[in-house]
Amino acid sequence: MTQQQVVDKLGFPTRQCLERWLSADSRYRDQDFKRGFYPADLKLDAVRRVMGGEEPRSVAADLGVKSAGSVYNWLRIYIADGERGLMPKKRSAQEPMRRPRRDIPDDPELLRRRCEELELENAVMKEMLDVLKVDPRASAGDLATRERVRVVDALRGAFGLGAVLERMGLPRSTYYHARAAMRRPDKYAELRRDIARRFADSRGRYGYRRIWLGMRSSGTTVSEKVVRRIMAEEGLVARCIRKRMRYSSYGGEITEAPPNILAREFRAPAPNMRWVTDITEMRAADGKVYLSPVIDLFDGMIVAWGVSRSPNALLANTMLERAISTLPEGARPIVHTDWGVHYRWDGWIDLMDRHGLVRSMSRKACSPDNAAAEGFFGRLKVEMYHGAGWERRTAAELEAELADYMDWYNRDRIKASLGGMSPYNYRKSLGLAA
Repeated sequence: MTQQQVVDKLGFPTRQCLERWLSADSRYRDQDFKRGFYPADLKLDAVRRVMGGEEPRSVAADLGVKSAGSVYNWLRIYIADGERGLMPKKRSAQEPMRRPRRDIPDDPELLRRRCEELELENAVMKEMLDVLKVDPRASAGDLATRERVRVVDALRGAFGLGAVLERMGLPRSTYYHARAAMRRPDKYAELRRDIARRFADSRGRYGYRRIWLGMRSSGTTVSEKVVRRIMAEEGLVARCIRKRMRYSSYGGEITEAPPNILAREFRAPAPNMRWVTDITEMRAADGKVYLSPVIDLFDGMIVAWGVSRSPNALLANTMLERAISTLPEGARPIVHTDWGVHYRWDGWIDLMDRHGLVRSMSRKACSPDNAAAEGFFGRLKVEMYHGAGWERRTAAELEAELADYMDWYNRDRIKASLGGMSPYNYRKSLGLAA
């Protein structure tokens, strides 16, 4: 029996281990048990030379392979499994050695055809991965017609049009029709540029619905589905919501809480009738920044806002004073807040009473009661905070970005509820703003 037959029969040890045992036995010292270890690149080189027309015997002699049978065996493995089959494999002593497949034809012509099929298969996969960047698990059938046409165009010179079309599952008529369509001028070329410009102007904050609303407001007639498809084709993806850490300003029962007058009625028939406010926290590389805005429920306009490195009474009171300074004569809005300590201190209460403003407060730990303010914070953080690398930027930069965002939000950010207009333009259309 050969060493390999012994290993196969017993199931242990490995062939190399058995040969080491035999070499240590004086009875077998005269025998040469060394079987060369050949790296995968040498095997692949040998296979390619044989496929190129050289004799296995001459290839084996030239590369230092002991047996031409090894070269022929590598050829069989390559035809069956490709380059992967020539790679060294780890296996335990209990695992029997996998023999080469016996269903490989001996006819040289059939072998040549099989090799050509494998080469085409490898070329198709390489084109799909390197050029189209598709999922490695995808097949040709998962590709769109345009993508399959691109693969055919890339490989038809090397493998012939008929073979590549058959491999891609693409009828010849479909191929020529799609190819001609791809060469025609893009009827959406101008529209693509307009959408890309609007997306850039929004700093990546708009999805297809707001892009479409903006185009409609400016007089461009186009289907919402077309805008969505073009944005998908161009890779224009709006920022998405991320899980956020909640800031809580609750500081205990300092003073008596007023009733919830607003009662989740987050609309107002006119400006300066209902305001909501709250404080949110954002982190930068060198500290935290706290934002406190006053939002008018008539149209979502930011009436006033303030930022600070500390969530103190000065931030809330200063912001409220700025908002009060914008009120016309006789306006006395309801100012709705959560149970935060800033809105229960004497300073805030005195400021409200002095100007005749009406206090309204959410129920304890009930954020839906102040959903308008919470929703604004969510949009703000999605559109300018999350994913913007603030862990590497300073608090001063964050404050400057917030100032820019607030101005953009009031003047330029369109809202579907306002007919595709910004709060400022909406008031202007009603004659409420200059």
